[in-house]
Amino acid sequence: MIEKPPTIEQGPEREPTEAEIESFFKELTEGEEFEKVRTGEDERGLYLWDIAATDEQGNTTEYSYMRKGQYPEGQASTTAVHVAYYDSDGTPVGGESVAKYKDGVWHRSVSTTNEST
Repeated sequence: MIEKPPTIEQGPEREPTEAEIESFFKELTEGEEFEKVRTGEDERGLYLWDIAATDEQGNTTEYSYMRKGQYPEGQASTTAVHVAYYDSDGTPVGGESVAKYKDGVWHRSVSTTNEST
């Protein structure tokens, strides 16, 4: 007897809502205020959202959300949030992937504390 391969019955992959992304940003910034740097939307909704938070010493942490896909600003193989760190002069001093969004949940890959500044 020949078995059929398994099929995907869950439908299309669910993406986070704008409210879920904002909530995750608030979690990452530990409730500190942040500035909306840029956003990008298409027919499916928000695909890009960059925010920045600056500490008392003038160091900036920039978080960037991008939905899986190809866009004018770049492409992403998975829906994720990345972080970049800048010193008070605006010089990049580090960065990495923070979390990936899968099955309706953010899966963190790193701590969000910048230890390089």
